[in-house]
Amino acid sequence: MLFVAGLFIGCYQSFLPGFGFGRGNEMASIARNLVATGTFGNPFPPALTGPTAVVPPLYPLYLAALMKLFGLSPLFVLVADLANVLVNALTAALMPRLSRVFYQDAAPGIFAGVLWLLSMRLLPQWDVSYTVLALVLFLLLSAATIERASRAPLWASLAGLMAGLLVLANPATGLVSMPWVLFLVWRRRVPLQHALRYGSVLVLVIGLCNLPWVIRNYGIWHEPVLRTNFGMTIYSSNSDCAQSSLARNMANGCYQSTHPVLSEKESQLLKDLGEVVYDRKRTADTMAWIRSHPNRFRQLTVARVVEFWFPDGLTETLYGFWLSTILFVPGLFVMARRREPVTGFVLFVSLVYPLMYYIVVSCDRYRYPILWASQLPAGYGAAALIEWMRRLHVVRPGVAAELSAE
Repeated sequence: MLFVAGLFIGCYQSFLPGFGFGRGNEMASIARNLVATGTFGNPFPPALTGPTAVVPPLYPLYLAALMKLFGLSPLFVLVADLANVLVNALTAALMPRLSRVFYQDAAPGIFAGVLWLLSMRLLPQWDVSYTVLALVLFLLLSAATIERASRAPLWASLAGLMAGLLVLANPATGLVSMPWVLFLVWRRRVPLQHALRYGSVLVLVIGLCNLPWVIRNYGIWHEPVLRTNFGMTIYSSNSDCAQSSLARNMANGCYQSTHPVLSEKESQLLKDLGEVVYDRKRTADTMAWIRSHPNRFRQLTVARVVEFWFPDGLTETLYGFWLSTILFVPGLFVMARRREPVTGFVLFVSLVYPLMYYIVVSCDRYRYPILWASQLPAGYGAAALIEWMRRLHVVRPGVAAELSAE
C-alpha cells in the first residue's frame, strides 16, 4: 500500500514545476560534460573551470549514463523522473521492514512510511532520493548479515560495497553507516573475533570503492581529496549579505554574487586558483569573517538549527517535515523510557549528522538522508499512543460493569 501510494504521489509531483536539470545543478552539468567531452568537470557552465571534485562522482555518472542512453531529450527527463518516483516509493515501502529491525514491530514503520509520503519530493537532479534508499538498504542488509558465520566475508563485502557506493554518492553517510555497524556489534553481542573480521572486510571494501576516485583527484591536484566544495559553500553562507536559508540567499542575490555556480567572478577565480586552493582560500576568508562578525554568525547558526528541523520555503512537503520533527521528540522520549536499545543510535545520528549543516545555508535537501531517523521514532510514539488508548478502552467497560454490579 505504501509503495502504491508513493508511486501515485510521485507521478503527481512529476507534473509540478520546480525542478530541472539546468544551470545551478552541478551534478547534471557534470553529466552533460561527461557525455560531451568524456571529462568529469565544468560544473558551473558556461564557465570552463576544468576537472572537478565539487560533488561525489556516483550520481553524475548515473545521469551521464541516462543521457547517453536517451540523449539530451524529454525522454531522458521522463526516465530520470520516473526512476526517482520508483526510488521514493521503495523507501516508503521499506519503512515497516526497517521498523522491525529497530523495534521488532512493523507498526511504527507504517506510520513512518506515511510521514515519508508527506515529506518526499522529486529531486532527479540530485542524488538525495537514491542516497536515502541505499542507506535504508544498508541498514537492513548489515542487520540481517552481521551475525552470519557462514560466508561472513561475502556478507561483509556486500555491506562494504553498499557503504562504499554511499560514500561515492554522499560522504556524510559514513556518519550513519559506521555507527550503525558499531551499534549492531554491541546490541547483538557479536563475538569480538567475528566483529573484527566483519569490520575489517567492510572497511577494506569501502576503501577499495573510493580508491579510484582518490587516485584520480591526487593525479589532478596532488592531494588525496574527496570533495572540494566546502569552501565555496561556507563562504556563500556566511558573509555581509548572507541569510540563513538558501532560498533567502537567492532571493536577495547573495548566492548569485558569492558562489561560482552563478557568479562569473567566483568561477573565474576558481579557474585561476584551482579547486583545492580556491576551497582553502574561501574557507580561510569565511573563518576571518566569522571572527570579525561573531554575533551575526551566531544569529545565522541559530536560525539554521531551527530551519534544519523546521524548514521553510517548501510547499506540499512542509507539513511532512514539520510533523516529523514535532512527533520525533515525544517518540524518542517514549523509546528512552522503554529502554529501546536503538535509542542511543537514533540520538547520536540526530545530534551529530546535522552539525555540518548548521553552519551553511539551510535547505530541505540536507535533511533527507536522516529523515527516517525522525519518522521512525515519531511512528513509535504514535503506535504507543494507540496502544495506550486501546488499553484505556478495554479497562473502562470493566470498571463500568463493576460499578453496575455494586
